[in-house]
Amino acid sequence: MFPINVDGPRKAIKSWPVTFITALYLFAITGTSFPTLENVGVSPILGRDRGHSLNRCLLGPREVSQQIGTGPSPLWPYQIFDSVPFNPPVFNITSHQQNLAPGLLFLTPADFQTPSGAAKEVAPVIMTDSGQLVWNGPSAEAADFQVFTYKGRPTLSYWSGISGNGVGYGNITFLDTSYNEILTLCPQLNLTTPDGIKYPCEAGIHETSLTDRSTLLIDAYNVTKADLSSVGGPVDGWVYDNLILELEPESGAILHRWSALEHVPVNETKQPLAGSGTNQSQPFDWFHLNSIVQLGDGLLVSARHTWTVFYIGPDSKIRWRLNGATGGEFGPLPTNAQFTWQHHARPHHISNTSLTLSLFNNANSFPTNLTTNPSTGLELHLTLPPNPSHPPTLLKRLEDPSNPIYAGSQGSYQTLPQAHGLLDYGQVPVLQEYNAAGEVVWTAQYGTPNRAQGYRAFKQEWHATPTTAPDLTVKKSSGDEGGACGYRGFVSWNGATDVEGWVVEAGKGAGELREVGVVGYRGFETSFRLGERCARVAAVVRQGEKRRRGRVSRVVCA
Repeated sequence: MFPINVDGPRKAIKSWPVTFITALYLFAITGTSFPTLENVGVSPILGRDRGHSLNRCLLGPREVSQQIGTGPSPLWPYQIFDSVPFNPPVFNITSHQQNLAPGLLFLTPADFQTPSGAAKEVAPVIMTDSGQLVWNGPSAEAADFQVFTYKGRPTLSYWSGISGNGVGYGNITFLDTSYNEILTLCPQLNLTTPDGIKYPCEAGIHETSLTDRSTLLIDAYNVTKADLSSVGGPVDGWVYDNLILELEPESGAILHRWSALEHVPVNETKQPLAGSGTNQSQPFDWFHLNSIVQLGDGLLVSARHTWTVFYIGPDSKIRWRLNGATGGEFGPLPTNAQFTWQHHARPHHISNTSLTLSLFNNANSFPTNLTTNPSTGLELHLTLPPNPSHPPTLLKRLEDPSNPIYAGSQGSYQTLPQAHGLLDYGQVPVLQEYNAAGEVVWTAQYGTPNRAQGYRAFKQEWHATPTTAPDLTVKKSSGDEGGACGYRGFVSWNGATDVEGWVVEAGKGAGELREVGVVGYRGFETSFRLGERCARVAAVVRQGEKRRRGRVSRVVCA
């Protein structure tokens, strides 16, 4: 019911150094020109009996571990490995065509609202679109996990901290392509919080985006006093003032600050008071800033509770508004292009006279504004400057009529290569990839709806080689696997993206190891049979047309 498919080449890289016979063998199994295999140093031709039974064991079944853990509802099925203690969610893939956009998936599975027991492990993870784990990050509530180019180099970034009721306080971590920490940004902003706690780091959960100046844009939520009489509340009410901060990442210095309360009237909100706003512990969330990105010399900002996308100039003044119901100064939106309670607004194809805007249209708001309108991905063409005589046009609307989803919070829409698009449905933990024709080509569920969540998800190219060593476990075989091949090895290398195989050494004791062959990569954790109780492995890593020997595990004995 919950398949874990196998990624990567289903082959074993057979021998090094390359002899003519070996080259012919590799050509036969790969269909490619003879590769150069450097510094690997295993026996000349795997499979040629060298007078012991170990090769025959390796020539037996090699497989990806497919252990699945389950528990009482709402716990979602999770993966179990022998070599590491990770428990990422199982992908229930219900449609999977071959013409998917390239890349790996970056997501942050978590419990929805208070801990509900729906997610076995809460951590940022990288996975393939067939459900194989690639990297399991540290156990922590995380959000906005993605790849940036920082100072000319591919960099991972994610927020981690504590959150509740749509607000979070935490830090932002940057990792390099070996998963070494480049920096951790811990803004200390002297915020007032609903519970009066001074959190050690105060970056908001909603946005982390880089500018072309290599500065960082983040959000922050500060509780303050405000006049709410225009929306039927008290004159001396309490609100969240949504802040935009531009920071220098390495020093944390604040370069620019913008306050929603200073520039937008509270009565532009669509959010009902519903008893909030009367004290510090229940501030009125009237604006709900949830995305910020550079647009020219200004900022493009989404405010969920106003149904509006704003363009803010470098002088902090609002230059234009696109309202999801009326269109604002752009003129009326087509009926099927209207949006409410939106997330993740992003500009594309930007010129002086127009741009394309993508966003995730929730069309619902948890818990008080749930509708019969499904959540969608939208792309709109906007004329610049705004001109009602040239109103917005709808370029694309992504939805699955056969399986409408109603996301009451969170979500993202990422445009992909080949004119594909990826929708993440937030508090409904489902991902969908659509093709250029707007058809669903891939769907994966990774949690119990409205009990598990994922704030955003991204599909991006990423190549990484960890500085840590591979993890190896050796166990005595059970059942029918006894006899000459009475042991089984389990190997993984958390975060490695370009492993093609594993050089195996084995022996009766830690000091008696000898090379016995190579097994092919079989997903995050590869399992293989052994004839003796001790083993050590080295990764075979692909670098372009070449292959090299990678990091070596420690010696492990059953």
